[in-house]
Amino acid sequence: MKRIVLLLAACAAASFVQARSLKTTYRVTTEGYRAGCPVVIADIPTWAESLRVTADGETIPAQLDKALGEAAFVADILGRRDFEVVFSDRPAKETFPARVNAQMWWKNEDKSLAERDTLCSFKDDMYRKLHHHGPAIESELAAYRVYFDKKQTIDTYGKKRPQLELRRSMWYPTDEQLAAGFGHDNLRVFGSIGVGVLKGWSPTEGMLHIADFERREARVLAKGPVRAIMEMRVEGWNYGGRKIAMTSRYILYAGHSDVQVENRLEGDFEGLLFTTGVMKMRDTRVLRGGRAVAQIGCDHPENDYAKWPVETVALAVALPEGVRIVSKEDDKASYLFQVAPDAEGRIDYVFDMWWRKSGWLADRSDDELLSGVLESVRAAARPVRVERLK
Repeated sequence: MKRIVLLLAACAAASFVQARSLKTTYRVTTEGYRAGCPVVIADIPTWAESLRVTADGETIPAQLDKALGEAAFVADILGRRDFEVVFSDRPAKETFPARVNAQMWWKNEDKSLAERDTLCSFKDDMYRKLHHHGPAIESELAAYRVYFDKKQTIDTYGKKRPQLELRRSMWYPTDEQLAAGFGHDNLRVFGSIGVGVLKGWSPTEGMLHIADFERREARVLAKGPVRAIMEMRVEGWNYGGRKIAMTSRYILYAGHSDVQVENRLEGDFEGLLFTTGVMKMRDTRVLRGGRAVAQIGCDHPENDYAKWPVETVALAVALPEGVRIVSKEDDKASYLFQVAPDAEGRIDYVFDMWWRKSGWLADRSDDELLSGVLESVRAAARPVRVERLK
């Protein structure tokens, strides 16, 4: 018996010794000061199951998205800051409060809801089969959903106070929740660009929806605590007489209302045009310069005008350097950029939404909301350099 106990103890000790870890240092460089700057580490070890991030003696909440081969955190950075990162093959010892959320709900025949991370279809029949019509992401400051239909438009949900609430309001808050300070849907996107979606573009026909395709998929890729990610993919999209695939990924970070958008095209896309931008609204005013556009305007978020009065919403989109802008031709419903993918099929940009009823914006004039949301997307579109020092 003593020999067996000793053998078990030796095995346990060997198991402990074999625990794997890697201590590294990353340097993050930004242009000027970036509060809550999103940092993505893309060279994580394949064996890593957790990580710990520290800087200046402070533990920084971090997220390991193993399926994506990435880790992420947000931190204040003034020009340059170094972070110590320890990867481990063991589960994380500490958890962090969730500051973001992602969700997608399938409607069962008995009207109950089942949460799903992946759903697909071979025809345009998913809009009414999903609660809030597609996947949604939220931070404390804003929420967004993408319609699972041919328009694939982004719709917005404003927050009155910084909090996560979609899992309680399910996008449609009750009267009691509204009275308690919950936010709500604040746009009617109709046939417009909404904010920040990528659509096809024809010089003669204008904006083109995803009407003819072979397969479409919606996915929730990450739910927090630091970032939430939703994704839409279409395969066999018959566009311009060719069949292409397009994946659109939307990333929302803790402490942010701006969304990082990564579009990837596959197939014979050379020469095809696409468009993005912001919708026009009643009493709209626009600021446009270089690679960004912002508007502020008013509209009813729902057709029940008695319950849902006019809202004031500011929207903005910024295209980083490297995205090829072909033209800036607007249509009757939207302020637009026409863009072309790079050689690898990429079209990336940033969008944002600010709402008049958000408590932290209450003291700002409409002009300040308009200029503020424009500067927000411009700042978020500036590059962040992440390099491994050791």
